[in-house]
Amino acid sequence: MRRLWLLLALTACPPAHVATANLVTKDQITLTLTDAETAFSHRPDVAEVRRAMTLFLSASLSDETRVEGSFGVIRTVAWLLEHGVKEEKGTLVATALAAGTQCQARAPNTPQCDYWQAVAKGLGARENPTTGLGEVKVIIELLRRVQASQPQLDEGGPSRVLALLLLRAPGWPVGPGDADAGLAEAQKALAIAPTHPLNQLAVAEGLAATGDTEGAKDAYLKAKTLGLARGDADGADWAAQAEAALKKL
Repeated sequence: MRRLWLLLALTACPPAHVATANLVTKDQITLTLTDAETAFSHRPDVAEVRRAMTLFLSASLSDETRVEGSFGVIRTVAWLLEHGVKEEKGTLVATALAAGTQCQARAPNTPQCDYWQAVAKGLGARENPTTGLGEVKVIIELLRRVQASQPQLDEGGPSRVLALLLLRAPGWPVGPGDADAGLAEAQKALAIAPTHPLNQLAVAEGLAATGDTEGAKDAYLKAKTLGLARGDADGADWAAQAEAALKKL
């Protein structure tokens, strides 16, 4: 299994990452993961996020019993794709998908692996919409399982991700898109973590999609306020997303 994952990871990663994603000893894995989290905390520095991904990948390659590196790979890929990395989209998506598969191989059907595999598959579906619709049913099943067992994971992440899927996917008969259901899921996420800007952004998107423009404006303003109150790069980023969405209403 380890050799198969190594092959998947190396073929999925860009050459620069292949050159630096080295195996470490099991005694070094915790330190490698700590270094990866530190590098990831330096976002929006793209170079540091790339370094974090490489470190997470190194950790995931080095111990077939641990899954933290897999989560980290998917988190960093998601950030890079969200922040406009264009030249590597295919390899980044493949890296995330491989990490999700590897996580399930090591800890099948656990809430965290279900959640992060759903995120990885969602990234794949978003970047390849013509083929990604076939994965939507699987993504929904994964997220429903996590909702049933650990709904608070990633501050309401299962409901938030499901909300965005339902809000952005095409509707019947092409796909499962449903604005009302998406708004309901976003509200579940907000109830779990009411101060998380992403949950407020999801509610705002749901209100806009269901025709409540004034409600959406209020929700985006709340998301902006929550983002700025964090005082960090993520908060500023989410506040900017809210401001941009407000201008489009």
